[in-house]
Amino acid sequence: MPILLPKPQLLEISGPDTAAFAHAQFSSDVSALADGHWQWSAWLSAQGRVRAFFRLLRSSAERMTLILNGGSADALEASLRRYVLRSKVQLRSVEGRRALGFFDAGELQEKTGRVPRGDEFIETQAHAALAAAGHEPRWLVVENAAAATRMDETALGLNSWRAADIAAGIVELDEALRDRYLPAWMNLERLGAVSVRKGCYPGQEIVARLYFKGGNKRWLHRVEFSAAELPPPGTALGTDAESGELLNAAWTAAPHGLGLAVLPDASVGKSLTAAAMPGVVLRVVSAVDHAGG
Repeated sequence: MPILLPKPQLLEISGPDTAAFAHAQFSSDVSALADGHWQWSAWLSAQGRVRAFFRLLRSSAERMTLILNGGSADALEASLRRYVLRSKVQLRSVEGRRALGFFDAGELQEKTGRVPRGDEFIETQAHAALAAAGHEPRWLVVENAAAATRMDETALGLNSWRAADIAAGIVELDEALRDRYLPAWMNLERLGAVSVRKGCYPGQEIVARLYFKGGNKRWLHRVEFSAAELPPPGTALGTDAESGELLNAAWTAAPHGLGLAVLPDASVGKSLTAAAMPGVVLRVVSAVDHAGG
């Protein structure tokens, strides 16, 4: 049974200049994206911090849809609108949709008629479906909220999807965390969400400098913990502000959990504490490497 996910935050960009606008504003190589395919992407500040992280779906050169991985579509629309200037594009936050997570290909086939492969997506008037990242097969479907669909609406089901995201090294950028992290800290290059080869876009100089000259001091890591409550996004780790932060967490088998944290060169096995979680010890399990491990 598909899992009901949080209300999707969708932003549609349409108009004759859609492809050029998206390529100039977003950190991925939008010019290389073919119709009917999607890629990870981000919108950065001039200082190179991640303002939004999303899946970018290209229906055509004149229509693209952003599925945000955390954050608010309304807030992103308002911020992006200031950069439209003379571009012939329209921005629209899409309502009336819900998101479902599928772990069963047969159930997805019954829902959509076929299973999308690689970076393609299936799009109809009623839904869009695409493969989600990770070592285990799973798929994301965004559909009309009025559709008659049996689904798992339990917290346990939602947690299983979030745990799969964490295992895959996929960050959910909570609204409170926007404009705080460099793409390298979230390992977005591994996902193809940033390009160092294409032309200028906001924050491109910072991205290129770290890539070509080095100097990055923080990385994305998986951490494990045991706690009475799930730690919230942005939980500070260590004894000072430079120690790191927990971005996302999910239960593996409560009270045991797994999370993604931005940390300085933390070695595997290192123990960390959090002032907001007295008595809880977090252990660094692994770095989220460039091969997706």
